[in-house]
Amino acid sequence: MTTLRYAQFFLRGATRAEIDAALDAVLATGGYAPFDASRIPPLYPAEAREFDRWLVGDLAGGPDAPGTVTLIAEDVRRAFARSNALAAALPRATIVALVRPVDEALRIKAYRDGTLLLKVGDDPDEELFYNPLVAEAPAVAAFLKNWGAAGSEGTSPDAYPESLARRLAVARADCSFADARQGHWPAPLAERTFASIRSRLYREA
Repeated sequence: MTTLRYAQFFLRGATRAEIDAALDAVLATGGYAPFDASRIPPLYPAEAREFDRWLVGDLAGGPDAPGTVTLIAEDVRRAFARSNALAAALPRATIVALVRPVDEALRIKAYRDGTLLLKVGDDPDEELFYNPLVAEAPAVAAFLKNWGAAGSEGTSPDAYPESLARRLAVARADCSFADARQGHWPAPLAERTFASIRSRLYREA
C-alpha cells in the first residue's frame, strides 16, 4: 500500500451555487462555518479539526462538459459521511465519491435521488446503519450509461474501483489534497475554508 490518501467528489445535476449552499449546510451540522483563510496568521498553531478545507472546481467544457462540479476534501476520514449528507441536501444531483484512506485501497460510492445508488470496493460503511452489497459489473455499467461515460473505454465495464474512476471521464488525478492545492490537479480549483465555531479565530472574528 501507499501513504497516498484523498477524498474526491464529482457532482452533476446541481449548480455551483446549490452545491456551495449544501456544503455550507452539511458542515454547519458539524459545527463549522465559512471562514476567510486570510485571517489565519502565518504559523498559527491550529488545533486538531479547527479548520476544514475544501477545493472546488467546475468546468463548462472539456472532459467535464456535462456540468460536473468537483469537490476535494482535506478530511478523508469523514468523506463518506459528508457525501451521504450532501446527497440528502441535493436530492436532484448525482454524486460520485472516490475515497482512498491512507494505506488502504480506493473505494467508490455513488448517490442519486438523495440515496446511495451503488458501492464499488470494500468499505466498512461507518456512515450507514447497514453494509450494502458491493455492486457487480451490470450495475456499474448501468450507472456509467446514466452518468454519460459508458463509451469512455472500449471494453465492457467491470466492478473494480480503479476502472470506474477511469471511466467517469472527468478531470481528475490520483493526488492528495495538498498536491491538488499546489497545482497538481488538471483543472482550476478554488479553496474554501471552514472554521470550527469553537475556534479562537472564529470567536474573535
